[in-house]
Amino acid sequence: MRFSLNTYRERKAADLGRRIKAAVFTALTTSAILLAGPSAWATTFNADTAILKKNVTVDTRLVTLGDLFQNAGSYANKAVFRAPSLGQSGTIQADRVIDAALQAGLSRITTNNISVVRVARLSELVTEMDILSKLEAQLKAKGYVDDTAKLDIELTNHLSDQHAAPGGFSPFEIRSLRYDRMSGRFSANLQIYGRDDLGVIRLGGEAMETVMVPVLSRTIRRGEIISKSDVTLTPMPRQKAQVASAATLNEVIGKAARQSLRAGIIANAAYFTEPDMVKRSDMVTIVFNAGNLNLSIMGKALSDGSKGDVIPVQNSQTSRVIRAEVIGHGLLEIGQPGSIVASLGAN
Repeated sequence: MRFSLNTYRERKAADLGRRIKAAVFTALTTSAILLAGPSAWATTFNADTAILKKNVTVDTRLVTLGDLFQNAGSYANKAVFRAPSLGQSGTIQADRVIDAALQAGLSRITTNNISVVRVARLSELVTEMDILSKLEAQLKAKGYVDDTAKLDIELTNHLSDQHAAPGGFSPFEIRSLRYDRMSGRFSANLQIYGRDDLGVIRLGGEAMETVMVPVLSRTIRRGEIISKSDVTLTPMPRQKAQVASAATLNEVIGKAARQSLRAGIIANAAYFTEPDMVKRSDMVTIVFNAGNLNLSIMGKALSDGSKGDVIPVQNSQTSRVIRAEVIGHGLLEIGQPGSIVASLGAN
């Protein structure tokens, strides 16, 4: 059906007239309520008057009259404005909101003395830490690394925080994950829910399995006994720790340094030995136990020895030299019978 220019003008004028009448009616109604006092104001609000909201929160791309007004009735689903970007907010002058509502057919309106309406759009924030956590979970789930391993993951290009649309099964997805066990390099695709503007984001970086290794926290002199305060457990790529032959804590704590060691180096088991329990020239107790036979005598150590070492000792009574195993501080044991046992006796 065609409309002439005159017909168009007539319809435009009629529409303008309806809008003016509605505005006048609203103004008159509001004035009457103000003059009548609080009771009349409340009564009108409880009827069919649409009441403007000062703060509005939406979770879609469009702002409806139901978002902007209480009691919008059948007009509640009518979209009148575009929402801000995800996670952002903006303001609209109340005059613009009223004008849009009138054009949409909502006539009984009160601004409730509001001049500016603030509109915020909900989102779910996606951080780089969230992405790294999911990468680690997928690397373990796919069997690329042991599920008990600790991983140090670093992206080639750092990611800024992004806002995802709310309501999705997950605010983001990682797809097409690939991993090279030898180099630790990985690649994947990242998609953020509701962010078609971002498209597919390519991820790349390194994911190295780490272990805690003891690192010396101070300079150690030869012969010093290592205590817990002398080492710091530091995360390190497993391959680097294996190349350095990193020791375990049990191989370090309570052990003696074979040589002087500088602070900051990885503790290697070869750098340490059992501390000496016997020093050269110490007076020691030599024992022999065999069934009901228990013998002991004093002697003099002829060399240093740590637990388990077999060193020469001199019988203090006979001056004979025998070999005995260090089993404690100042305590040695003979493990062979015969002439050695006889050497424990007096002349």
